[in-house]
Amino acid sequence: MHTKRVILSGCLLVALLLPVLGDDVFSSYDQALGVQAGRLAGIGASYQKWYPTFGVQVAGGAFFHPNMEEGRDRYAYNIGSEVQLPLISHTINSFLAGRVYLVAGLHHRSYQKAKDGGGGTYEPDEVVVQFGAGAGLAVETVLFEHFALTTEFVYVGLYTVEGSLDLDMYPQVAIRYRY
Repeated sequence: MHTKRVILSGCLLVALLLPVLGDDVFSSYDQALGVQAGRLAGIGASYQKWYPTFGVQVAGGAFFHPNMEEGRDRYAYNIGSEVQLPLISHTINSFLAGRVYLVAGLHHRSYQKAKDGGGGTYEPDEVVVQFGAGAGLAVETVLFEHFALTTEFVYVGLYTVEGSLDLDMYPQVAIRYRY
């Protein structure tokens, strides 16, 4: 019975010391490539870089539907950039790490609406150009030192060139490979 306690105590001590002995995932793998979906961050491919006291990210994408089948917009593109300020970072072991950070960013998008032309056809309509800015809170979970899942909750103000201004809250998600 005494031997089992000593072995279990030793295993517990090793498990508790692993985070102290291991490298910090965020400094060892300070860059990431992946996909992002969000109103502030942008929708599409993303790149993230962490510096010692802050991080930056850019994401964007584009598509083109010349025939506007099923009412899809003719074209759309977007690009977003963020500055990220870490609040809490913790590396539990080589399998799990996490970070909570503040995020602030800028966003731009443009798209050409599809207008119903009758009889199941669609025609090009007006071009919408938007600019946005916002801020919020994010949580990043890193699994196996490289695979990162991020959720963000942001408030975004969107200004349309025609003069409309909307303020709303949006969730954002990202899946990235850290290297």
